[in-house]
Amino acid sequence: MIYYLDSSALVKRYIAELGSVEIARFFAGGEHLAVSWLALPETLAAMTRRAKGGGIGAEELQRIKTQLAEDWRSLLVLAVSGEPVAGVEALIARHALRGADSIHLASALWLQRSLQTPVTFVAADLELLAAARDERLSILNPADNG
Repeated sequence: MIYYLDSSALVKRYIAELGSVEIARFFAGGEHLAVSWLALPETLAAMTRRAKGGGIGAEELQRIKTQLAEDWRSLLVLAVSGEPVAGVEALIARHALRGADSIHLASALWLQRSLQTPVTFVAADLELLAAARDERLSILNPADNG
């Protein structure tokens, strides 16, 4: 089993919020975790916005960046070009997805087809999860599990 984390799920690794416990279990349990390269700038941007808004301090932001860099080395990172994202136009047409969401979903679908192994799509975005379910991926909302 491989868990594909979109950015809304990955952020829960670094900020304590509903669903963070489930994401921590994935990292602690040695699960096979995959992300799109797009998750890196999206996660960094989310953390930096929180810091600029006063939600976290400068030291906490630096700790998060260090942890993200360490975690990144353990993740299967998919390119945001070529085959992993080849189906984005069709996905957008079928589900009216936002651009980044279409990249995450196309990447997870490609991963499942390429490795011929089940992929569970992990996200906190309900519309994106519905699209993933419609595309016949197993889905998991970490907020529903801890």
